[in-house]
Amino acid sequence: MILSHEHRFIFLKTRKTAGTSIEIALSKFCGDKDIITRITKQDEVLRSQLGFRGPQNFLVRASKYDILDILRIVRDGRLRINNHDPASLLTKYINKENFEEYHKFTVVRNPWDMAVSMYYWQVNGPSKQFSNTMSFKDFINYCPRELLDNSLIYLIDGESIIDTFIKFENLANDWKALVNLIGLEELELPRAKSGTRKDKRHYSMIYDDDDVEFIRSLCSWEIENFGYEFDDKRV
Repeated sequence: MILSHEHRFIFLKTRKTAGTSIEIALSKFCGDKDIITRITKQDEVLRSQLGFRGPQNFLVRASKYDILDILRIVRDGRLRINNHDPASLLTKYINKENFEEYHKFTVVRNPWDMAVSMYYWQVNGPSKQFSNTMSFKDFINYCPRELLDNSLIYLIDGESIIDTFIKFENLANDWKALVNLIGLEELELPRAKSGTRKDKRHYSMIYDDDDVEFIRSLCSWEIENFGYEFDDKRV
């Protein structure tokens, strides 16, 4: 997540949508008072090599704490704004006027494609949260919903708070239009979080019919609102 007071924007970071690449690029334009959340150590190395700002101002001020926050502090330590925090949580920790007035944007991706990318990231990536012997079917049925349904990040009470959506499928053009819209100089996106997917087959080849319908139901908001379809290459 990036919040820039200087350029009056908020980037809400969805999962497996080139969000880390965008987050690194946006860091270049941030000032001392802007919020930059932490990313993986490997990606922080890339950000540093590019000469961009690293994580800053992501600790939540004590004046923003409520009772549940205090319980979280006992369990996890000092509260932080994290890179995939949903809008419903950010509204607690960010000045209300800033949140309402700043230009908010995010990235969406075909949920069937995104789920396959997430699967390979989780079973082969550095976090090792899931066994690399876990099947795709077991993964989508047992992983937390927030790993598959990106709409949870930018919906509040079922309504989108986003001003501009970038489509992953049209990333280069949409990114260029976005930076022009918010008044930034054009910058090529760095390549981050690559190399964990060894299976290069089309995403549809990973699915059976039940899996297709499971994702259709789980990610219905994005599918309906962005016209995503399951591009079936199995036959």
